[in-house]
Amino acid sequence: MLWTFLVALSMAPGAALGPAPRDGDPRPNIVVLVADDMDYEHFGFAGHPLAPTPTIDGLAREGFVFTHGIVPMSRCRPSQASLLSGLWPHQSGVYFNVGADHIDPAVCLPNLLARAGYATVGEGKFWEYEAREMGFSNLTIRNYETFVRWDQEHLFAWLDEHARERPFFVWWAPQLPHVPHDPPARLLERFPADAIPVPGWFQGDAAAYREAERTLLAMDAWLDEGVGQLLAKLGELGVRDDTLFVLYIDNGWANGTVSKGWAFDKGLRTPVILSWKKGLAGGGSAADLVSPVDLYATLLDFADAPIPDHCQGVSLRPRLEGRPFEPRAALYGALYPLQPTEDDADATRDAYGLWARTGRWKYVLALKDVHASQRVEGEREDVKVLLAPDFERRRGEEELYDLEADPHELVNLAADPANAETKARLKREALEWWHATGGGALDVP
Repeated sequence: MLWTFLVALSMAPGAALGPAPRDGDPRPNIVVLVADDMDYEHFGFAGHPLAPTPTIDGLAREGFVFTHGIVPMSRCRPSQASLLSGLWPHQSGVYFNVGADHIDPAVCLPNLLARAGYATVGEGKFWEYEAREMGFSNLTIRNYETFVRWDQEHLFAWLDEHARERPFFVWWAPQLPHVPHDPPARLLERFPADAIPVPGWFQGDAAAYREAERTLLAMDAWLDEGVGQLLAKLGELGVRDDTLFVLYIDNGWANGTVSKGWAFDKGLRTPVILSWKKGLAGGGSAADLVSPVDLYATLLDFADAPIPDHCQGVSLRPRLEGRPFEPRAALYGALYPLQPTEDDADATRDAYGLWARTGRWKYVLALKDVHASQRVEGEREDVKVLLAPDFERRRGEEELYDLEADPHELVNLAADPANAETKARLKREALEWWHATGGGALDVP
């Protein structure tokens, strides 16, 4: 596995839990809430007029919201792997959804929290090897298709047994609002099609857009209901106010435009909420660029656990507590196919795009020809970009967007001579980041 030489050998997988007694332990319980395939604008606190997210909006009011979380790749598994490992996808080796490699158990967040004395449990979507090897108390985590959609009883039974005895960590990752988009009728009925606004940037069949959007809003409501059920259970057990909640979207989804598979904000951007009633003041927000690798560092910091040297993130705790903090000037990433193009994993070989994002600018470079769904005869699918049948990029094509003036990235300014210096700088920085973080020799157009 890549970069394992940076990991301390003492971080043995499946390490024994630390001290059990909860009495006097000031550390928060930690619950990571993973929204799966969600539009970053589909929240009430983000200003959506129909967003059915009152519970999540409440967490936002009680806590701190980073409005510009950016995941490293617009697919769920590499995004989740970065939060769980503190590494970029090309470092962890997990840059795909479908493939045999897994993150190193020695760096896995639940293992480190278990060593620090946390009881750990995971429910829903978890891609990485066997749960016990990764630090969870579960023997397996395979209920992503039913968790929350059916119930949360397995998790609630675990909480009944463990919630009061020591600090706990919950990986809460239902496959919501991910496909299948099959919300209960009672939720779908809340969103009549004629009430759905059609955004000015949309081009296409307005009726089809409204139908897809009302369905997606109903799926968002289903996610919010699940969060509400969890909060009610923690309240019943008397531990809700002692719990640090972290919510993020593992990758975006959008009706009518490209999201998963490319570098638009509709695929990469997520709000990040951190809410802890007893430990953090509510009502704060910032437009800092935040990555899942930062959440890895932040959660270890709140758990009073060492942040390993391999971690690519920085703890957000100073920002949350009003102490001096230097936000990132930019974030960078690469784009990869759904699965490796050959039997082995090789991020350098398979990368088909590179991107850079600052507060104002987005730069994207196509390293290969890219189509909406492209197959090589006799081989695996090598590029998959969802939700736009006519999507196409040619090797060497560049994109540059002024996000302040054009937040939905509709006007490509890459050919404008006035922006040549900005384009060249962001390309250079993205390539420097790639090589500085262990990336191989890319075939750069």
